[in-house]
Amino acid sequence: MIGKTKITAFFKSFLPKFDVFQISVLLFFTVLNIIFLVIASEKNGFSFTEADVLFHFSIKLLFDAAFLLFSVLILKAVFRTSVFSALFITANATLAISNILLYYFGNTLVERTHFALITPYSVTSFVPWYGFAAIFAALFAILAASFFFIRKIPFRNIFKQAAFWLTICILLNLLNISNIVDHDREKRYGRVIGGFRNAQIYYISQNQWINFLSKVIFPSLSDKIKMFYPETEKFVNDYHLFSEKFTVSNDPIQYKKDAEKFDPDLFRGEPESLNLKEYSRVIYILTESVSLDALPCYNDRIKGSYANRLFCRKEIMEKTFSNLTTSGSPTLQGLTVIFNSHPNYNIQEQTGHINSFPKLLEKHGFKSVFIRSASKFFANENLIFQNMGFSRTIAREDFYEHKDLRKYIYNWGLEDRILYQQSLEFIKENRDKKLFITILGTDTHPPYGQKLYKHLKYPEAPKIENIKDKKTSLWLTSVDRMDFDIAGFLENLEKEGLFDESTLVVISSDHSCPLNNVSSKIPGHPKNNLARIPVIFLSKQTLPEADYSTKASQIDIAPTIFHLLGIKKPLGWWGESLFSRERKGRKIGFDKNFLYFSDDSGSRTINTEKTENASEEALINIFDTVFMEK
Repeated sequence: MIGKTKITAFFKSFLPKFDVFQISVLLFFTVLNIIFLVIASEKNGFSFTEADVLFHFSIKLLFDAAFLLFSVLILKAVFRTSVFSALFITANATLAISNILLYYFGNTLVERTHFALITPYSVTSFVPWYGFAAIFAALFAILAASFFFIRKIPFRNIFKQAAFWLTICILLNLLNISNIVDHDREKRYGRVIGGFRNAQIYYISQNQWINFLSKVIFPSLSDKIKMFYPETEKFVNDYHLFSEKFTVSNDPIQYKKDAEKFDPDLFRGEPESLNLKEYSRVIYILTESVSLDALPCYNDRIKGSYANRLFCRKEIMEKTFSNLTTSGSPTLQGLTVIFNSHPNYNIQEQTGHINSFPKLLEKHGFKSVFIRSASKFFANENLIFQNMGFSRTIAREDFYEHKDLRKYIYNWGLEDRILYQQSLEFIKENRDKKLFITILGTDTHPPYGQKLYKHLKYPEAPKIENIKDKKTSLWLTSVDRMDFDIAGFLENLEKEGLFDESTLVVISSDHSCPLNNVSSKIPGHPKNNLARIPVIFLSKQTLPEADYSTKASQIDIAPTIFHLLGIKKPLGWWGESLFSRERKGRKIGFDKNFLYFSDDSGSRTINTEKTENASEEALINIFDTVFMEK
């Protein structure tokens, strides 16, 4: 009997003994965690009613609580003082509050450590002196309170209780590695996109202290830690737009001399006024990967006729800028360049897309919306588009909620024709609002484009005499059908009275068709990733005369739209309006660490990772800089 009592007492000594301190600390950090999860869910478009979200977030709340108590107890037990435990509590509070603020003001999936955001511009721009005073006062209060309460924790059985919480941590982590599969969501997203979405859930669910230790203090541990979050690690490594080398400046004078050699349009005056009536609706139609040289009317080495409803119509060809090249590829890189008018797409996300034109249009009363065929979770775009200034992204997941649309969703996403129909309905619903809407389909996605078209009818596929490769023919057929669908969309805009003098339509591509086993078999198609793309501006108003053969690139699209809208372009845009009378023709592109320039004086290439002289280094300093207004 006595032996049994001793065994019972021994096991009881492992059980936690909660006191006022432990309960207070748990409540405080649980509240911080809940605030963080609510903000992160809102930013990512997650719902707590979804099984996998609720599962992983619940695990996070429990794991963080157990890890906190284990750390406090083991630090006090090892060092026989309350100082280190109190410092840990304060550091943990700092990280928790940082996570809340970073997710509230931005998104941190690609910002892998907090230090990536601690730059002079971010500190001085967002935190005034009294903000620092409040932060330090709060942290000192947390430190003092923690020290006071931790002193009251008895040393008796402290190692055993720490071991109990460590065991809970291990069990919860093993449980977290398991995955809840929502088969209905797999249908909505597909397995690949589901992996991207899960990566965001896993990232949010990480313990910030372990993440901080593994990524900052002991980075060599990352390879061991990442086994618990494989989707997140692969996602961050493969798809982030991130550079550790960037500067934000509101004082461009120091760069002016070098910029004049470099010749980006950073310091020129505003172009002349065009005296157009005010536009209240801008519709930006982006085709997926369509090069100008994939169209037979711009590439006479293609022996066939197609794309005749829109791109190859004589009156449209007269309005097409035919010498405008890709500045960034693939899709996310191309869009980042377009919307920021800056060739370095790697430095925009962690600097907050300061000069993104959807964000700037919001200041002029426009509502910016991105409507796309594919998933909003692909490559973290649900967060990045929000950072760019889009108030809403409507994508595959949203269309899947409508049962009558599901039959049109397969391969990359919703078929283009149905996407345009849904976009038209959205424009009709918002016809009285100032609207900037970007529409991006996927039917022409390389290498083969849409092949099925199960429920839609199209004209007969084009016959191209000198292309025998079946896969290449398939892709060019998808280009012809995309042309058919955009023409139909424009006709429907007309019928609904939505294409009037207050409407500006822009038609372009996210980038040219990259070099692959299809584009390489198109006669006359450039064998690089920075080829020509079509850019067309359509309006019921008479647009000014322009040199439609001028050398240009994607960085010029945003300044052109702002010029047509009569809005002053911001400091830091590299591009120049295609309708400017003072325009200097030039092309700028960035691919695989090389920066390419071309103007009337010739072409040059700079290795951004290995400059050859002081002049090139000065130019790359500008390339790595985002300028912002004072």
